[in-house]
Order: sequence, then C-alpha cells, then structure tokens
Amino acid sequence: MKLSKIALIATLMAASASITTAYGQEQARDYRGKHAHRMHMAHYGEAPLARIVQKLDLTDEQRQSLRALLESSKAQRQNLHEQQRANASAALTTLPDDPGYFAMIEKRKQLAAESIQQRSDLNVQIYALLTPEQKAQVPALIEEMKSKAGDRRNIMRKRRFAQ
Repeated sequence: MKLSKIALIATLMAASASITTAYGQEQARDYRGKHAHRMHMAHYGEAPLARIVQKLDLTDEQRQSLRALLESSKAQRQNLHEQQRANASAALTTLPDDPGYFAMIEKRKQLAAESIQQRSDLNVQIYALLTPEQKAQVPALIEEMKSKAGDRRNIMRKRRFAQ
C-alpha cells in the first residue's frame, strides 16, 4: 500500500513538472514571437530613415513617393534577408575544418555588404524626397529615436536584473 502511494505521488509530481515545463516553454515562445517581430522590423523591415521621415509633415506627393520607394525595394530587401538567414543557418552547422567554410564566410561578407549598400541607396532616395526645412528636422528626430531606444534598453536591463 505504501509503495503504491509513493508511486502515485511520484507520477503526479512528474506530470505536474511536465505540464509546468510545457506551459513555461509556451510562454517563452509567445514572448520571443512578439518581440522577434520588432527586432526583425528594426533590421530588415523598412529603412530607419523611412520611419523617421514619416514623423515629418509630408505632403501627399511625398507620402506616395515614399510608399513607392519602399514598395519597389521590398522584394529585393526580402530576397537579400532570406539569403542572409539561410547563410546564417549554414554558419551554425559548418565547422572551420569543412571545405566550404571559407566560401560560406565570404558569401556572408558579400551579403552583409550588399545589405549595407541597399540600405544606403534607399536612404539617399528617401532623403532626396525631403524639402530643406524637413531635412533640417531629421537630426533632431534621429536623436529622439536614439533616446527612446536607450530608454527601452534600460527598461529591459532593469527587468533582467529584477528577475
């Protein structure tokens, strides 16, 4: 009788632990999913300058031109992002003694350079849409964006240390 009670209790404890673990993993997945989108947008979504200039008082024509620029470059940006993701996945499983390791690293460098060039070209085109008065407002908006990002980082650090 005693042995069966102990077995029952052990089974219940194991079941409880697995349910708790599954729930915790689900919560972690939800958290990563919500915040991964923000991180994704910051790196691979629209150009930061595009987000900044949307805070300006743009004319309808400027808004249409901005949308057209972003839309025309979207497929190219997504294609490059997918190539970078595939290359990053390969980098996680390729060891330095693999014959294709150095070629993979070179491809990664090339993709990074293409990404920088693509973003730079898009920023030049976006900036060209602005009037001189609007261009004068951009540095202040950039500083505001940096400040908000710093505030968010500080909040996240405090949360991490509080846990």
